[in-house]
Amino acid sequence: MSVTSDINSEMLYSERLRLRLLDFEDKHWILRLQQDDLWLKFIGSRGVNSVDDACDYIERTNAQRAEWGYGLWAVEDKVSHQPIGVCGLFNRFAFSCPDLGFAMLPEARGKGLCREACTRVIQWAHEKGYHFLTAMTHPDNSASQRVLERVGFSKHGAYFDKTFSKQALYWLDLPEAHQIDAP
Repeated sequence: MSVTSDINSEMLYSERLRLRLLDFEDKHWILRLQQDDLWLKFIGSRGVNSVDDACDYIERTNAQRAEWGYGLWAVEDKVSHQPIGVCGLFNRFAFSCPDLGFAMLPEARGKGLCREACTRVIQWAHEKGYHFLTAMTHPDNSASQRVLERVGFSKHGAYFDKTFSKQALYWLDLPEAHQIDAP
């Protein structure tokens, strides 16, 4: 897979995808994503129930990027330029590394696009010098767990926190991240 990165504009590219910063033009599909049945079942409500709430979410997400140097990217199809989901890194304040997170709109699921976006974010984290990443999923979210395993994560038990229900905890050491095969 040919991979390029333009750090000045915070865009990442993979074979089929462009990952870019979220902006307020994304408010409608962000609202749709966060109202999706699988989002609500496995991630839970983030209080995004209106277009205004979606704008607030985008603003909070971008503020985290400004503070921590990483955050969510909008995932777009390179050909159609249509957004298909989000993928990026979060600070869960539990580890000395970022946590990988992702979600795709229903029409993008089952096509390897999430795996491709995750692979590119992992490569970016490796380029930035992170030594490991974590990821958490709802214990019943087998599709997300398969994505994590396919990009090199291994299950490391459960994660408990007062702000989350029990989560399956995954871990990836990054010194080997460059060896992950692209989808």
